[in-house]
Amino acid sequence: MKHFILGSTAVFAFAVPAAASEYDFRGVQIVGTTYIVEPKDLPATAPPALAFIEADQGFITASLGASAEFGFGGPLFVQGDAVFQSYAMGWDDFKLASAGAHLGYEIGAGTNIGAFTYAEIWDQPDEGDMSVGVEIAGQTGSFFYEAYGAYLFDPLNGTGWEQYHVEATGGYAFGSGFAIELGMHYTDGDLRFGLPGNMLQALANVSYEIAPELSVEAGYVYTDFETDLWDSWESHSIKLALTKEIGGGTSFSQRNYLNLHNGY
Repeated sequence: MKHFILGSTAVFAFAVPAAASEYDFRGVQIVGTTYIVEPKDLPATAPPALAFIEADQGFITASLGASAEFGFGGPLFVQGDAVFQSYAMGWDDFKLASAGAHLGYEIGAGTNIGAFTYAEIWDQPDEGDMSVGVEIAGQTGSFFYEAYGAYLFDPLNGTGWEQYHVEATGGYAFGSGFAIELGMHYTDGDLRFGLPGNMLQALANVSYEIAPELSVEAGYVYTDFETDLWDSWESHSIKLALTKEIGGGTSFSQRNYLNLHNGY
């Protein structure tokens, strides 16, 4: 079942443009991202069953992904994503592999709208996830923006795990090669480990184009968790990323578990 879902998603990403009567290659984007996460102590009300998490211990998450975009000779286009992710949490190290696809439409004035899906396999027993969502991205002059809403669930193992995500970011690109970006992210649902609640994140990024179609990025992520068991649990993260674009890059950001959780 896992291989069927991943295979179907990959086929949608890459076979659809090949079947079109007219299509054109638009670009590739390769992104490597690392988050250095420093959480605070779990609240005193946290159940003893979660003691293994060692929530005050810093950890690192990382991903390496590639995307390719094809147009159909009109406003319709597709983007395929393939991403490998790694979590080095000390108490629980694991890896994920995902494949996904976006179906986009150019509505004009530099704005694209789309729908996306991905399927993901974890190297943990009885864990996996899939997501579907809608998105918008564009640029007007030096201003750029992106937003999406996503539903994440686990159709592979019957765990009942599900989350709802919304995110909006916007930024300004300076002529010197620098760009700044700010945003907010909100998650509601099962935050793993059987913890219903929500997660609010504030995002801030600075990027610099060090060469044509090659940029570096440094960012900060503030995360606040609230669950039925406690009011707040905070963490602070530093984001480091390197992005290589070929032929104009892609219209949408890659979607995967690490992207949806901004480092968590």
